[in-house]
Amino acid sequence: MKIFIVSPNANALFTPNLQKKLETAGEVILIEEIKPFKDVQELFLGTEDRILAIDPDFCDWKIPNEIIDMIPHLKGVCLQTTSFSWIDIDHAKQKGIPVMNLRGFSTIAVSEWATMMVLLLARKMPLVIKDGWKQDYTKHKGIELGGKIAGIVGLGRIGTAIAHNMHGLGMNVQYWSKQSTNNNYEKVSLEDVMNTSDVIIPAVARNTDTKGLITDAMIESMRKTAIFISIVHEVYNHELLLKKASAGEIFGYGFEESKGEFMKYSGNVWAGPELGWCTQDSFRKNGELWTESIIQAVQGNYQTRINQ
Repeated sequence: MKIFIVSPNANALFTPNLQKKLETAGEVILIEEIKPFKDVQELFLGTEDRILAIDPDFCDWKIPNEIIDMIPHLKGVCLQTTSFSWIDIDHAKQKGIPVMNLRGFSTIAVSEWATMMVLLLARKMPLVIKDGWKQDYTKHKGIELGGKIAGIVGLGRIGTAIAHNMHGLGMNVQYWSKQSTNNNYEKVSLEDVMNTSDVIIPAVARNTDTKGLITDAMIESMRKTAIFISIVHEVYNHELLLKKASAGEIFGYGFEESKGEFMKYSGNVWAGPELGWCTQDSFRKNGELWTESIIQAVQGNYQTRINQ
């Protein structure tokens, strides 16, 4: 069995011990240089069964279907992420190719990042920074979170961790979830989360089912005092939230972006870099889980398969 690990971050993710474990499972071919898929010739040659373990940073978060079609004897695809929106899982299923993701490695990191954004916006830190760190007791008057309502959209691993953090800040937690139930918090409709919460945090997976989940009407129903925190894109209207934050129609809006244009946004807007998952601990857990996923796939065991 050949194991193709396609990742510019391989050295950061795989310790020497993990590399040894992988080498006992099959012939490891490591591709670290970012280049067009068509130039990875070794991936398309030979008659041996193979596993593709791929990092989205290699392919700019998109695996074209034609590349999957071109790889001979492909027995599985092991993604380096929890997200799987960057591969057509239905196309892979039609071809009988299992696709596996990783789960849980970044739960604490992302939930703490979301909590950080809540605190920064509650204390108007974007305005303080854009105002040259001035000490203005009128313009920079923040809010206290204790006793206010946190609304979580989606109560999976990350949503539950965020709910725990919000509760720890003294907030009353309510949530909407399509499947999950947690008796520690109050379950309400999505509309109620949006129009009654002081802090709103979507924590659903980004896929075709959740795209546009939060409608413009729901955003328009938000309290003027509400803070909206994003750790997942495309489930709501980003431009509408920017407009409302700029106009002071909501208290604040926090999100991640790769462009690093923090200073261009008006209003209480935190536009941080895409570092939510990036901690020493999550890198370690990512490498461990990815190694286990690859080894299991070599053995024909697809524990985290997402295209059943």
